[in-house]
Amino acid sequence: MKLNLIKKQKLLRPVTDIIKLIKSNDYQVYLVGGTVRDLILNRPIDNFDLATDALPGEVEKILKKGKYITKDFGKKFGTIFTVSNGFPIEITTFRSESRYSDRRHPDYVKFETDYLVDSKRRDFTINSMYLDLDSGEVLDPQKGMKDLSAKLIRFVGKATDRIDEDGLRMLRGVRLSAQLNFKLEKNSFAAIKTRVKYIQTLPGERIKPELDKIILSDMKVKGIKLLNELGLLRFLIPDFHKLNNVYHNSKRYHLEGSVFAHTLLGLNYLHELDTNYAFLFHDYGKNYTGKKIHKDGEWVNKFFDHQKVSAEHFKPFAERLKFSAKSKRLISWLIEHHDDRLVFRQSSLRKQLDYVQHPYFEKMLDIWLADSMANLRLGEDGKEYSRPSEAVTLGKQLTQKLNSKKNLILKLAN
Repeated sequence: MKLNLIKKQKLLRPVTDIIKLIKSNDYQVYLVGGTVRDLILNRPIDNFDLATDALPGEVEKILKKGKYITKDFGKKFGTIFTVSNGFPIEITTFRSESRYSDRRHPDYVKFETDYLVDSKRRDFTINSMYLDLDSGEVLDPQKGMKDLSAKLIRFVGKATDRIDEDGLRMLRGVRLSAQLNFKLEKNSFAAIKTRVKYIQTLPGERIKPELDKIILSDMKVKGIKLLNELGLLRFLIPDFHKLNNVYHNSKRYHLEGSVFAHTLLGLNYLHELDTNYAFLFHDYGKNYTGKKIHKDGEWVNKFFDHQKVSAEHFKPFAERLKFSAKSKRLISWLIEHHDDRLVFRQSSLRKQLDYVQHPYFEKMLDIWLADSMANLRLGEDGKEYSRPSEAVTLGKQLTQKLNSKKNLILKLAN
């Protein structure tokens, strides 16, 4: 297959000169991996991966002659890093690999001269295509184009071998499924289910970037459902999957179903990473706090102090995944105060204004909106519906008034 790269010349400019430089020294060099996949899918590209038969030391020399600054912290695995036009670029020598004793790095690598050998050690078929920038030809030894057309995520070779090499590939598979709206191929799905416990051995700082990308993807709900179906979710956030069995049991409100369903529904209204994590945990404490009470003529479950319990359970999760101190403070506050809508609405104007001036208040409005929109209620017409809570409307009005006053003061001051 050949790609028409004429319209993509500007996009490819950061690597064009580097490729010419390496080829001028009589080496093979290809764009590879996610870069090729995203070019084919017309997705944004924020970094470039190159594969070559030049040894790492040779790549280093060639780049330095071309006045590129290099970093060699991946050199023993064949990778040299550089930056061109603000884009990070990794140039890796074709290689084959030994077993992975630590389930992350190969015990040793053997540098190769053939891209066909190199393709066998890659993670997914759709990440195993090599693009010749001069001819536009896509070399596809693992049939990634077929899976790209079928919208499938499939491991290269034997799926369990790829996972045994690096357990993070399980999360990458889910992330790609969510980002691309692709399906996990059935053998890849089955292989992950047999290896889910490996996720416990991975350091949090490796897990978080993948989980972040799932949560920020357009199909984040699909991603979280897939994590649950695979069994990964229970090792990432213990007991979260149990919210599938927690209900309010009212015939008038929370008709969307379980607390799990409510949480996933509300995530559709949030677009920032910290607010997404806050909402993911906002009702987590309902796992442990439910009590049956009689309210408005029906027996329902009431969850006393679930906000504080939720915030407490977020702490060890945030510690393990190495959240920044700033994010931990924000998310914990949002979780602990997410049920303050009634208190806010019934407070005096002075107290409301104090609340509105809190630095996290506008993000809290996002949480309140998601929470109220994910609470399906029974209308007088007998149909289910959702609407923003009165606290959201009031909070936005007061915020706008306050911002207008601040802007007026600034104008007068100038």
